[in-house]
Amino acid sequence: MTKLDDILQLYSTAEVSERPELTPESVSFICEKGYLNLTNVDLTDRELELLRVLLGEPVKHYDRWQAFLCGKGEKPSIEGKVRFILGKVELKNSEFSLTTWKKALREMFMTEILACFQLKNDEFVLVERVGPTSYESVDFLGIAQSLDAELNTKTKFFIGDPWPTELDLAQLFTEEQAMFERSTDKNTTVMTATKGALEYFTHQSRKQSYLLKSYQRLFLKDPQLKKIIQALYHTQGNTSLAAKKLYLHRNSLQYKLNRFAAESGLDVKKMDDLMFCYLLTL
Repeated sequence: MTKLDDILQLYSTAEVSERPELTPESVSFICEKGYLNLTNVDLTDRELELLRVLLGEPVKHYDRWQAFLCGKGEKPSIEGKVRFILGKVELKNSEFSLTTWKKALREMFMTEILACFQLKNDEFVLVERVGPTSYESVDFLGIAQSLDAELNTKTKFFIGDPWPTELDLAQLFTEEQAMFERSTDKNTTVMTATKGALEYFTHQSRKQSYLLKSYQRLFLKDPQLKKIIQALYHTQGNTSLAAKKLYLHRNSLQYKLNRFAAESGLDVKKMDDLMFCYLLTL
C-alpha cells in the first residue's frame, strides 16, 4: 500500500483528480496520480504540516486565473490581450525545485505576469499580459537554454498567441494545451501555435474548434486578405508573384501584410505561419 492509499483511507473526504480543487475551502497536493484534494476543515495544523513533509508544498490555493482556466471560477476582470505560455520542465538536480525554476523564469520577463502555476508535476502555465516588451517566440529558445544551464533542467515551451480578453479564454487555453500535448515532435524546445496547428487540426474537426473560429473572426474579416494569403501560399510566399496575380502593387501588398502581422502576431513570410493562415481560409 502506498502513502497515497494510506492518506485516502485516513480522510474520507480526500479524493484524487486530474485537477486541483481550487476553492477557498480546499487544499491540494500534487501526487503520482494527479492531485490529492482535501477539505481544510478536516485538517489540523499538525496534520497539514505532516502532509507537507510527505507530499511537498500544497498547490497555491485559489489562484483566480488557475481556477478560471480549470473551469472552477469566474473570469478575472482584465482588458487588452493575454497569452498563455505552457511548458514542461525536467529537473535533473535535486538541489533545485520547480518553485526555484518558476521564480527564475518570472524574473526574466519585463511584462506583467498575471499568473504562474503548475498543471502537473512537470507542467506549468504562465499567463502574460501582452505588451510592447513581450518576447517574440524566437527569444524563448535563449530563455530555455539560460534556465537549463543555470538550474540543470530540460525545458520545453509552447508559446500561445495573444488573445483579446473578450474571447472565451478558457476554451482557447484548453485547445492550446491540447495542441501542445498532442505534438509528436518531442525534440523541439520551443513550439508555437502555428507550428502545432496543422498536426492538431488533422485530429480535431475544424468546424468544432473555437480556437480556429477565433482566428478566422479576428484576422480574416477582410475578404481581400483571404485572397492575398491564398495567392502567397500558391506562390510559395513570393510577394512579387502574389502581387502580380492579385493586380496589386508590391508595396501595397507589403503594407497589408505588415499591418496583418502587427495585429495578429502571424508573419506570413514564415512558412509555418503562412501554412496556418492558409488553413484558416479553407
